[in-house]
Amino acid sequence: MVNTTSKTEKWNKARKIHQELHGQRAKQKTLALALSVLLTSVYTTGAAAQELSIPCDEAEEKALAEAKANEVTRISAFKPATPLERVDPIYPSLAARKGREGWVRLSYVIDEEGRVKDPVVEDFFGSSSFKRSALSAVKKWQYDPAIKDGEPTQQCHQAVQMDFSMGGKTGATRKFIKAYKNVDEIFKAGNVEAADEAFKELSSWDTLNRYENTWLLSLESQIAGAQGDIEREAKSLSRLLSSNGQKRFNNAVFDDDYVAYVLQRKILLDAQRGYYAEALKSYSKLQEMHEQQPRIEEVAAIVNRIETSIASEKNLEVPASMGENGRWFHTLVRNKFAFNNIQGELDTVEVRCDSHREKFTVAEAHVWHIPQTWGQCQVMVKGDDATTFDLIEVAGVPQ
Repeated sequence: MVNTTSKTEKWNKARKIHQELHGQRAKQKTLALALSVLLTSVYTTGAAAQELSIPCDEAEEKALAEAKANEVTRISAFKPATPLERVDPIYPSLAARKGREGWVRLSYVIDEEGRVKDPVVEDFFGSSSFKRSALSAVKKWQYDPAIKDGEPTQQCHQAVQMDFSMGGKTGATRKFIKAYKNVDEIFKAGNVEAADEAFKELSSWDTLNRYENTWLLSLESQIAGAQGDIEREAKSLSRLLSSNGQKRFNNAVFDDDYVAYVLQRKILLDAQRGYYAEALKSYSKLQEMHEQQPRIEEVAAIVNRIETSIASEKNLEVPASMGENGRWFHTLVRNKFAFNNIQGELDTVEVRCDSHREKFTVAEAHVWHIPQTWGQCQVMVKGDDATTFDLIEVAGVPQ
């Protein structure tokens, strides 16, 4: 269970931090990307993006850890692709002049020649021009290709977040603070729908910086929670984490205690939605926060139920809606899946795994079987933006 009293206390604490920091926004004369790289849990400053995952190494490490001491198990030799050239995204001039900040999260494939293929935007926040700039940049990246059993091979399910931020200290402008307090007061008065309308008007401003984005997303999550909209609440919390910055780079908007609450809440919401891989990912991050042991213990029972469900003989049903961009992403926890109850049109489903990918048309009666050797997989479904359906993770041997 989520500790609602703790939520209120942390929100009040975060508000005090906000009031202390809102005057720190400096004049922004120099444009710069907030540059950081995350490559298999190692950070290096000075690059233009955060590498979010290279899961092939993790798969091999897990296999090695599970092998018995007196047993020889063959593991396919896999050498991940390594970057040769990365072109920094261009900061869109209009967004820069207005002080607009944000980020873009993409996934892509590295082909046998080390080229980036089929990049797609999974999510973004800020100016839509950031998406165009990020896509243009990543298409020019070049890698030494991944090597499997001595031969060049595709590396799939690659993810990156590109952060667009201005140089100098940031805080909230007086204009933003006044508008934000107005929305917050309407919400606290219990008029949730009016607060949502005021929130949407504020979030449409084209001058919002990363600090303001993060506070807005926190407020949106509260509004969505009051409306009982778990899809929107989960998405706003995920975006909050992407916008928040990082403690190690001394640019985090919210402190560890609030971040831990967000992770805890997200585990609960993702468990309810059937997004089990996302819930387990959040739990892993929470476990790394050793001072948050009480929160870890509070969600341990939920995680145990998730793991029991994955290992069970019952099908796992994930209700889905395509949304505005006509794409839907889901990370699988099993190696068989199917579609059911399709209301509308679905065009294609692309399966992107650690070391393999395939694209198919969609048939409701078909069950896709993914070889265990492909590793963990993500599905990307394309179709009409109003389409709804159920993705069924079919009972069987889990990944």
